[in-house]
Amino acid sequence: MARTLRIALAQLKCELLNKGYNLKRSLETIKEAKQKHADYVLFPELFLTGYIMNEQIKDFGETVEGESMQAICACAKEYQIGVIFGFPEKQEDCLYNSAVFINKNGEIVDVYRKTHLYHEEQKHFTSGDRCEVIEAPEGKFGLLITYDLEFPEMARLLALQGAEIIFILSANMVPYQIYQHAFVHSRAIENHLFTAVTNKVGLHIDNIFFGESQVVAPDGKTVYKAGNNEILPVVEIDLEENERSKGILNYLSNRRPEFYRGHGL
Repeated sequence: MARTLRIALAQLKCELLNKGYNLKRSLETIKEAKQKHADYVLFPELFLTGYIMNEQIKDFGETVEGESMQAICACAKEYQIGVIFGFPEKQEDCLYNSAVFINKNGEIVDVYRKTHLYHEEQKHFTSGDRCEVIEAPEGKFGLLITYDLEFPEMARLLALQGAEIIFILSANMVPYQIYQHAFVHSRAIENHLFTAVTNKVGLHIDNIFFGESQVVAPDGKTVYKAGNNEILPVVEIDLEENERSKGILNYLSNRRPEFYRGHGL
């Protein structure tokens, strides 16, 4: 029996440090995704503020109880749709590059904090220290944020916990198109799971965000790939494909973790 899941990829532009505008666009997008019969809508990294790495970002941090997050929770509940959303999370004296997972009842189920901070991010954010699977009614999900995807250990940790799909919130810029394409396929194949990445588009200061949001099946085939413009596609997948992808090439059961540890890995 098929276990279908419909994912909306919110490949959009946002305005730098304009939380009001970006929140309005987010709420409109959630409504539109529901109208397209999506089960979940996946936004890019730091969509609430835009991707900017200077001291200003600290003034725009928000807790999960903050006004913006609560508005998104209320919208998810109103339209009965799951939301995965990127924002700068303020927690005591720390600022995290975070992704919030909101269920269809508008409840925050989990907050994932980016573990591997890229370049200038290290000056402004604190690294997260959790990599756990989310138990959802439809299955087991994992979250990663852009640079996390480039470390095979992260996806493997999620796969070993039973993840069936990894949602990646991205803010990937030119010239790294080949990185996104290669890693989203590699992680799907080597872990027998789906990967879904939403990247933003548009020009932010010196960064050109190229989009190319996509969904990849456990056999490495591209289920859907967007271009470089704004779009809100809804992609349907069948989570039963995960088991069918294993066969004789079972990269999880054929691992030799004791051997790796014995050689310092």
